[in-house]
Amino acid sequence: MSEDQDFIDFGLFDSNLRLQEEGIAVEIAGPDNKPSGLLITICGPDSTRALAASLALQKEIEQEAAKEGNADIDSPEAQRRRQVSYLAKITKGWNKPPMVDGEKLAFSEENAVRLYTKYPIIENQVRFKADRRGSFIAS
Repeated sequence: MSEDQDFIDFGLFDSNLRLQEEGIAVEIAGPDNKPSGLLITICGPDSTRALAASLALQKEIEQEAAKEGNADIDSPEAQRRRQVSYLAKITKGWNKPPMVDGEKLAFSEENAVRLYTKYPIIENQVRFKADRRGSFIAS
C-alpha cells in the first residue's frame, strides 16, 4: 500500500468474507498423515452459516439451562457435543461418502455429527481450518 493513498483498500476483507460464505475444502489426512481422499467443505467463522450455527447453539444452551436440575450443561461431554454440532452446521458437504461402521454416509448434518464424533482426528482437522480466518484467503 502506498503512503500517498487517501483510502484503505478493504478488498482482501471482502474476498475473505466471500470465501467464508462459499466455503473451502479441507483435505483430511489419515493417522499416517497421508491424504485420505476425503475433502470436507466448510464455511468460515464469519459466514451467515456460522452465525446461524452459533445462534442455534446459544438457544440450545439456554434451553438446557432452563431445565430444572440440569447440572451437566457445562460438562466436558456437553461442550464436546456442542462443538461437534457447530462443526456439522458449518459443514457444506464432502466429495465422497465416507464409510463408517460399514455404511456409506451420504452428506447430512446428522452424518457430519456422526463422522466427527467417531473420528476426533477428522473433527480436529476441520476445526483447525474452520476457526482461522486465514484459512479463507484466496491463493
